[in-house]
Amino acid sequence: MAVPHNVSARNRLQSFGLTMIVMGACFIFYYLGLFGTVEGPLTPARIGTALSALGMTQCHVIVILLSILIAAVSWNWIFNLTSLLAGHRMTCTARPEGADRVCGAPVKRTSHVSKRSGRRVVFYVCACGHKRPEAHFHPLKKGTVSNTIWLACLIFMIIAVLGA
Repeated sequence: MAVPHNVSARNRLQSFGLTMIVMGACFIFYYLGLFGTVEGPLTPARIGTALSALGMTQCHVIVILLSILIAAVSWNWIFNLTSLLAGHRMTCTARPEGADRVCGAPVKRTSHVSKRSGRRVVFYVCACGHKRPEAHFHPLKKGTVSNTIWLACLIFMIIAVLGA
């Protein structure tokens, strides 16, 4: 399979454009004083004064950071558990005759009461017609953004706790 020559150029241009957008945002935040070296409305001292005027204490900041940390760490566990219980994100595990790989088609979970045992039996049916008692679950994995958020919250929370 041949790759067109413009794919590499397009990816580089998109990456360069994203870099320029981030750099422009950083310049705006720099001149607004967010990093503390230039006087502006977003200097850390002014942000602290505004938050304390709202009645926010260091304990409030720690609780907020801890809440964001817990949410950033556990959101995909909750999503994967609910997806598994609901029967979503599952694929067929049947191996068609003569094939060296599994079917892999999305499945639908169905259940019925067995005539022989009287118990509820769960099975999975794919679009190809395979009927199996098990299916493969594909969990959602955390990405770079989620890991960055929980790590930043953890670091800022440690700073806030040590500063208390």
